[in-house]
Amino acid sequence: MQLYPLKSKLVLPGDSITVRLTEALASAKLGVKNGDIIAIASKVVSLSEGNVVSLAKVRPTISARRLARRFEMPPEFAQVVLDESDAVYGGVPGVLLTLKNGNAVANSGVDRKNAPGESVVPWPLNPQRSAETIRRTVDRKLGKRVGVVIVDSRVTPLRLGTIGLAIASSGFQPVRDARGMRDLYGRKVRMTLQALADGIAGAAHMLMGETRETIPFVLIQDAPIKLAAGKRAGSMTLPVKDCLYMSQMPRPFLEKTPT
Repeated sequence: MQLYPLKSKLVLPGDSITVRLTEALASAKLGVKNGDIIAIASKVVSLSEGNVVSLAKVRPTISARRLARRFEMPPEFAQVVLDESDAVYGGVPGVLLTLKNGNAVANSGVDRKNAPGESVVPWPLNPQRSAETIRRTVDRKLGKRVGVVIVDSRVTPLRLGTIGLAIASSGFQPVRDARGMRDLYGRKVRMTLQALADGIAGAAHMLMGETRETIPFVLIQDAPIKLAAGKRAGSMTLPVKDCLYMSQMPRPFLEKTPT
């Protein structure tokens, strides 16, 4: 598998992801082949879609102010995290452990880093729809069949540092089911599923960086996946009750009622 980091101009609210991607490919003198994967930082997708929140316009609720005091956060930021979260389980100073779109992540994916002005950038409103739209547009623009992975960072229990997380993918199945296969000694595999999209996101995240790199795109070639025309990605998440980590957590102290 080969990965090529693609530097880009600063992506501003309303900019076209496809235009910035094609510019970055041209600048790097790289072409796209059938079967390639395009990894895209979630923040530039949100910026392109205009999903930016000005903290000056946020009015914190009582719940947000309580969380802000308890976990040493600006109340306006705590409010945006609450607005974006499906559930809040707790936290440490500056960070809340939240459930967002079936993912256990810090601060619902809301980020102050590299956000314009006094604002924050949440995840795209509908990451899966964004991934599928970008894939169709890139396929049409470049005349190639590609896969798309939208990448953010996450932390792992009891480990220092961030790793890549695929918050959405399109064009291929993001998980490979190894159950029923046999290992080197002939034993039948009972539980193993391989997170392909997360593996790709992790590799791309190392090149994207976390600060001033301006590498919102990574071109991945010869990834161990097979594209499927118009393939809608399957689920990458599992219910809380089936999760080794989250099933051991106390009930969330804030949870949204499904509508």
